[in-house]
Amino acid sequence: MPHRYLVCLTSLFLLGVSSAIAEDAPAKKDERYPFRTDFANADLPWYQPKNLEFPPHHSDRRIGGELVSVDFILRKGQFRTTKTGELVNFTMPPYAYVSYLNAEVDMREVPLGTFFLFFMNQDEDGGFTKLATMQEQFTMDASHSFTYKLDEAKLAEGKLLTTKHSIKKKQDDLGKKELLVTKDTRVWQGDKQVKLEDLKPGDELLYNITGKTADKPGWCTDIWVGEDTHKLATETQRKKYTDFIKARGVPGWVEKTEGKSATVTLFSGDAKAFKETYGADFVVGKSARLCVANEELRTWNPPVDGENGSIVAVDKVPESGYGCSGVRITMTVPNMLEGFRKGRVVRLFAQGWKAQDQFYGESLMGYGFGRMQNQELVENVAKEYPEQFPFRTDYSNRDLPWYKLQAGVKPPPFSEHVITGELLKADAAASTGQFRKDGTGEVVDFSIIPEGGVQYVNADATLADIPLGTRCRFSLFQDEKGAFTKASLVTDEYTRLARNATTVRVVEIKQNGELLCVAYQIPEVKDYNGDMKRPPDIARGTLRLDSQTRFWKGDKEVKGADIVVGDVLLVNFSGEQTGTPSRCTEIWIGEDTHKQVTEAQKKKHTERLNAEKVAAAAKK
Repeated sequence: MPHRYLVCLTSLFLLGVSSAIAEDAPAKKDERYPFRTDFANADLPWYQPKNLEFPPHHSDRRIGGELVSVDFILRKGQFRTTKTGELVNFTMPPYAYVSYLNAEVDMREVPLGTFFLFFMNQDEDGGFTKLATMQEQFTMDASHSFTYKLDEAKLAEGKLLTTKHSIKKKQDDLGKKELLVTKDTRVWQGDKQVKLEDLKPGDELLYNITGKTADKPGWCTDIWVGEDTHKLATETQRKKYTDFIKARGVPGWVEKTEGKSATVTLFSGDAKAFKETYGADFVVGKSARLCVANEELRTWNPPVDGENGSIVAVDKVPESGYGCSGVRITMTVPNMLEGFRKGRVVRLFAQGWKAQDQFYGESLMGYGFGRMQNQELVENVAKEYPEQFPFRTDYSNRDLPWYKLQAGVKPPPFSEHVITGELLKADAAASTGQFRKDGTGEVVDFSIIPEGGVQYVNADATLADIPLGTRCRFSLFQDEKGAFTKASLVTDEYTRLARNATTVRVVEIKQNGELLCVAYQIPEVKDYNGDMKRPPDIARGTLRLDSQTRFWKGDKEVKGADIVVGDVLLVNFSGEQTGTPSRCTEIWIGEDTHKQVTEAQKKKHTERLNAEKVAAAAKK
């Protein structure tokens, strides 16, 4: 069972609150916590995450929302809050974990659109963007032994009338609950999908929901019938996650080193299940392999970047923080690697486990495969080696000033501050423009530096080529007043994807064609045997379409209905504001279309440059 402490404040949490309680609850003090919580101590500051410290339970702000996107490799994602509709970006620190179907899981297992309660800690700027854990309705109920007894099924009205109760706790009536169902609701009994019509009074139900907003309760995506089914769903996920971990090693961080010994506290969001699953693997006298990893839990090359050693101590530690397994291991190794320093993240392969590379794209090295084309997946030197940079970056060195532009000098890599926003105005001749920041709505006037440039649909361009209303990525530097208004590069989303050899594959079409569920994929790559392999998907997301979205196939404009599951897309978006979600402005269907549109832009830009040269020569 995931940590039993996580959702024990009130039954409100178990009903899926739409945002933090603190704003609505009366002032209250709780001496158990030296920080602000959702239910007390509003006069105290929120807990600030610290190195080598698992965030204490209840140190988080809890926000209900619908999962919108997940990046499996970089361990980050987005959710849209239930209360306001705000889109929230989150990152997962090394200890953070996901609970789904009452089991710890990898993000690949979680269906997009599912309502979750997100347990968020503050980042360095005070925003709640650091995820401690997240759990959906099934987990919230099952972890407290709650189920919903079906009283009556009113399928013609799309309703199930139930009574919430706990058989284990002998609590017969915890209130009535009306569940909404649709033709898309899936019902599970054992490992089989059954029909809604198969439900009968007395059935014990657990469920997950989607579509929950401030004024709508949401409807059931899935319903699991019977206690045996509930247990099977949980056990299935636990087995998947065990296999996932054994293939990658148990993550943890180095608490201390002494001579040739390293002490590592292991991560887990389910301490009880962790001990049951791995207790016999990590015992004194057994061997293990300690491997270098980064804060995204990615390894470089475990067969090389690691050391075999002997476990000399296994200690219990308090489980009072998110992500702590309660197990601390000390082992001796022949050589102390740089990546074994105190505070570094590692992965531990138990005796008998195969120490192997992660999949291509997930591995930081990709040993035995061709060169990684996606620059967002290669080792980020600004993040991994901040001491190499004498200025602040978007990834490190917050205590240093930002790089100052120098006339005639191209800015060094990672010196820019990247901001996304919707292009509002553009003056190509003056190389100036205006954009609205995503989320905040702040309007920024910018100018492109002489050494800078613009790219549109993966080709050189001017600001005039980018349609107004397109969301762009602005690589910015500070002006004389310290504001970020000087741009070295302006690009659209199409360019970002194409430059990183990433395409968007349609997985499912929903809401009468107005929502695409998609997977982000990288190209096939040749392995060490010379065979071409398709790497696993690197992320998932959803694309919103509306009547203004334009679709292109070849040189023809087509209709949204022409998109089918399996199509490979590149896309551009509008900006994102609370109450006005981002939507697709244009979609290009098929790799041949992508090549064609890029070549057309290259030709257009070349002809423009040639015309400018001719005009300049004529003036002389």
